[in-house]
Amino acid sequence: MAYSGAKITLDGTSVDLPVLTGSDGAQAVDISDLYEKTGVTTFDRSLNNTAATKSSITWIDSKKGTLLYRGINVEALVEQSTFVETSYLLSFGALPTEEQLRVYSTSLSKHSMIHESMRNFFDSFPGTVNPIAILATMVTALSSYYPEAYEVHYGQGVDIKARLLAKVRTLAAWAYKKSIGHPFIYPRDELPYCQNFLNMMFAVPSEPYTVPPEDDRILNQILMLYSDHEQNIATSTLRLVAGTKSNLFACVNAAMCALWGAREAGANIPPIKMLEDMINHQQSPDKYFEKFIQGREGLHSNGLGHSSYLVVDPRAVIIKKLFHSYYKSKKATLKEPLIEKALEVEEFTLGHPYFKEMRLYPNLDFYSAVIFRMIGIPANMNNVIRVIGKLAGWLSHWEEQRLEVPHISLRPRQIYTGVTSNRYIPISERK
Repeated sequence: MAYSGAKITLDGTSVDLPVLTGSDGAQAVDISDLYEKTGVTTFDRSLNNTAATKSSITWIDSKKGTLLYRGINVEALVEQSTFVETSYLLSFGALPTEEQLRVYSTSLSKHSMIHESMRNFFDSFPGTVNPIAILATMVTALSSYYPEAYEVHYGQGVDIKARLLAKVRTLAAWAYKKSIGHPFIYPRDELPYCQNFLNMMFAVPSEPYTVPPEDDRILNQILMLYSDHEQNIATSTLRLVAGTKSNLFACVNAAMCALWGAREAGANIPPIKMLEDMINHQQSPDKYFEKFIQGREGLHSNGLGHSSYLVVDPRAVIIKKLFHSYYKSKKATLKEPLIEKALEVEEFTLGHPYFKEMRLYPNLDFYSAVIFRMIGIPANMNNVIRVIGKLAGWLSHWEEQRLEVPHISLRPRQIYTGVTSNRYIPISERK
């Protein structure tokens, strides 16, 4: 970390401030002591111009359109790695040796079971509940089985992070089974991570089931693409809570709830809903998008573009190729109008000047939602699957924030806009 200097002048008084330079060459003016020196704060409503932490986990090059996990291009990981190996890389900072990967994978398999008493918790939820609400609640409930401090467990050689990553797929699969009224399927130690999850999702006690290899591979690749993305809303929420030294499970719960809000907010149109609307109203993409192109309505979709990149999100480029390859393998047996509509939207948006100018290309969420549909995963489970992928990064950010030296709790200031002089009026005098 390199340092230089900057100067700010307020009412004729100048204050020297350090400038930090990251390993990527980006610079930031360090205003940590600005209020103490001047009594003045800065205002950054969206925090888009504020670096609130230092991190060595992930880097986005918005100008070149690249994404690195611990310095490795995500494209190389998707082509050559697995989700388990990628989660090890994020958590420990380097790729594992063959023996390290074997031990780590075995740990994930051996700890995928959850306490049997937790089955009773699932019965408390109505059948219509959103699966991510179940998952967030159940993750928090896990904290009762790990009540000691993180440092105590770490000293004993117990990796709570790995245990949560192992158990989250069981909780996610059981949340799905609960939502459709199916019996729970227990994890099987001999199955790799994603195969184990898909088996718990789709197997039933009454008949044999084998996970298709192409489904296992595409899920590994999607989870890797979701594993981390710098300081997004969910990750920043997790780090904010982790700054209080809250336990891992509470911090992950907070991240999931933040993701839930960002994904499901009424201002956004999820990809599957968008495609279903076109089908239900028998609209072609040009007809559906007409009101947006003409400026009669603003287009806000989770499935198009990404504001973090000045060029195309590299994950969108990668998953586009994966989608077409996967679709080719499924096309002969798949008769799904929604997939055909997705292909129409892809062709229309990539070829229309409006979408090119606005950089509204089909993104990772668009393609992953369509791929999940082909696998057989319903739309209300999309965020749950994404949580499994994001957890690999969240675990690393949680530890990085918790072990930061010196440890600092994040406490933003505000610009007060309320009244400053008011009096209490007795209730008998109020009108």
